[in-house]
Amino acid sequence: MRPTLVATDLDGTFLGAGSVAHPGNIAAARDIVEAGITLVIATGRPRRWLQQIDGLRELNPLVIASNGASVGPLCASEPDRIHPIPPSAITSFAAALPPELEPTFAVEYAVDWGREERYPSFAHDDEAAHIEDLAALVTRGEIIKVLARTEHLNTDDWAPITMDAAGSDLTCTFSWFDPHGTVELSATGVSKGTALSEILATLGIDPADCAAFGDMPNDLEMLQLVGAPFVMAGSHKSMFDHGFTTIGNHHEGAVGAQMRTYLV
Repeated sequence: MRPTLVATDLDGTFLGAGSVAHPGNIAAARDIVEAGITLVIATGRPRRWLQQIDGLRELNPLVIASNGASVGPLCASEPDRIHPIPPSAITSFAAALPPELEPTFAVEYAVDWGREERYPSFAHDDEAAHIEDLAALVTRGEIIKVLARTEHLNTDDWAPITMDAAGSDLTCTFSWFDPHGTVELSATGVSKGTALSEILATLGIDPADCAAFGDMPNDLEMLQLVGAPFVMAGSHKSMFDHGFTTIGNHHEGAVGAQMRTYLV
């Protein structure tokens, strides 16, 4: 099947080792766009962390960022639309978590981010704009994603606890496995899948005519939406339970290799 549109995750999928874009993937993405196939990037990353795909800026693809909470062209200074989380949903979620697990939080705003003092800052060149308690962070602006972390459980063990606490008020997922469990929360119903569905409706494209690539639970709804879903060989174990086609490893340029089959 030659798809009308291709959507791809970044980390563990389109990006190679060290979160650097695999050159074969960049070249293949350019080629499929030149051949008339629409490209969409779908990532859990915030928009400010997209330097790894600067090689696609000339294509200016639509970017689904922050797990669907932000959508807009890659080269735009700000997204076309965001999906904020009600502050009350965030504080209720935090209060419902077991205090003995000592959860700590970070939040993504549309442009910058904030964190509690105990939440680590992983990027030396992207320090939080606000470092204060969650109760203060929720007053600083519209929040589109929350990260909840504990040092007492790994991600697989932490995720079901946070999902129970989130209930129907938030969408809970994760995009990497860590011994210190970290999950990501969005507004109810917000995911890469719902964001892609909105894009397809706007473009008049049937989901059955689309392909998508992913590797983690935050890709699940997107993969379930399209007619040709692919998961990476190194995907989270839960991603092999859905009958998706498995391709090679992200560091070997497997996404680009599959894209090139659409050019034959």
